[in-house]
Amino acid sequence: MKSKGRKQQDGNNIATLRTKAISMIYGRHARLTRSAILFLALTCIGKVAGAQENIKPAIPAKDFTTRIWLGSQLLPGYGQIANRQYWKLPVLYGGMGSMIYLGVKANQTYLSRLSAYNSLTSTDPNRELYKERMVKQRQTRNLYIAAAGAFYVAGAMDAVLVYNNSKHSPAAATILSTLVPGMGQAYNQKYWKIPVVYGGLATLYYLVSWNDRYYSRFKTALKLNIDGDDTTVDEFGGARTADELRYYMDSYRRNRDLSILGLTAIYIINILDANVDGFLHDWNVDDNLSFRVEPAIVNPALTATADTHSALGLSCRVTF
Repeated sequence: MKSKGRKQQDGNNIATLRTKAISMIYGRHARLTRSAILFLALTCIGKVAGAQENIKPAIPAKDFTTRIWLGSQLLPGYGQIANRQYWKLPVLYGGMGSMIYLGVKANQTYLSRLSAYNSLTSTDPNRELYKERMVKQRQTRNLYIAAAGAFYVAGAMDAVLVYNNSKHSPAAATILSTLVPGMGQAYNQKYWKIPVVYGGLATLYYLVSWNDRYYSRFKTALKLNIDGDDTTVDEFGGARTADELRYYMDSYRRNRDLSILGLTAIYIINILDANVDGFLHDWNVDDNLSFRVEPAIVNPALTATADTHSALGLSCRVTF
């Protein structure tokens, strides 16, 4: 019996030693495996960090849109030279030069007709005919001057557009709307804003013109009313007093000045709108990019508090 018990005890001791040996072996292998993984991770991190250090940030190209515009304003054709489109120079200078020459000649003719009109007496039957010819010649002169200005503005716009042909530039949108209202909106492809811009400008311009005409009428009537000469009568036939004429004159002058301020405000808003849309033109407005904040019921099972009641809170959801 003793021999049998001793054998059983020896067997248990051997099993225990075997279990300890296996644990030591696996523990050593586990430590070696963890060390190897840690070494490989540090090596990979070092390589990635070194690669990132070697990558130099891209330097954005300088935008010379403003310089092109200012140069074209000071010296017509500067932008075409900078863009290496030399063939446009004869077109630009030929158009401007011819319109300026025709405008000067038309102005000389207008001055001669104005002098002839002023030399006529108030009872001359040809006075209206001379006046009509004089006004027509003045309009012709103004058209030639406007055409020369159009060539000048077109040269600056062409230089800005050609320079930014391969990219969208907020500076170009701002300059275009400064030169021609609504052109920056067209450049930003916001075509629906063009009627809004021109509708506001046309409305305010009409108000300026209308109030200015009535201001001039009452101003002339007031001068005739207080000149002390009984032979001169204003267009109202003396039916209005000087105070009434002065009141209406001041009212129309105030309305005219307010309309001018409104016209200026719309012009400035047109420039600012083109500038903002120019910056937002390449902005990513995909539906997959969103940030939503909405009310939500907080589940107490998902919190670390001991409170078992639900609570009202806010849920922030970012989608990208």
